[in-house]
Amino acid sequence: MGPGVGYGLLPLPEEDHAPVDVDDRFSTLLEVIEGAEQPGGALTDLAQRYAYVVPDDRSLAVLASLGPLVELGAGTGYWAYRLRALSVDVIAIDQMPPGGERRNRYHDASPAWTEVIAGDQTVLTEYSERSLLLCWPPLFSSLGDCLTYYSGTTVALIGDGGHRTARLAGLNDAFSPITVLPVRAVEPFPGAAPTLSVWQRRPDR
Repeated sequence: MGPGVGYGLLPLPEEDHAPVDVDDRFSTLLEVIEGAEQPGGALTDLAQRYAYVVPDDRSLAVLASLGPLVELGAGTGYWAYRLRALSVDVIAIDQMPPGGERRNRYHDASPAWTEVIAGDQTVLTEYSERSLLLCWPPLFSSLGDCLTYYSGTTVALIGDGGHRTARLAGLNDAFSPITVLPVRAVEPFPGAAPTLSVWQRRPDR
């Protein structure tokens, strides 16, 4: 499937992969599309090109403070790209990295912004020393059982509580929330506020 309406509003040239600076093109494009009379599929195109949630300075700062990180379901790697621009040590993993052998239906035909390696939730057994990041894990995806394999102490989840994003099995049982921040999703579920929540494993778990 080729580029859609979103790319027609403002071209996305290869030089978008230049080092990240204070001018956030993702946010700019989102504002242009949201201001259009009929966004149509442009929002979906934008999410597939970048991410389903816009990285903001506060969220990036919170995540940077949790490093080193392992991001599961990294998609195009845009959040990892932004974090690496801040010198954060992050390993980005996706079952179907863009440009890999298997088609990624959430980021079809979109190049990766940074290195994303192939792997599923089972590889988390190797990363217990890192904080776990999940950004907009798809509803009903296998990412919901990732905590079965993660024995680390900190989880950062960007989602909407189970409306368009997966609930993490065991999260409420083994972890306690320590930070909750609002975030800007490209296509939020009506009435469900998307957030970045940080969870700490309870001592008895």
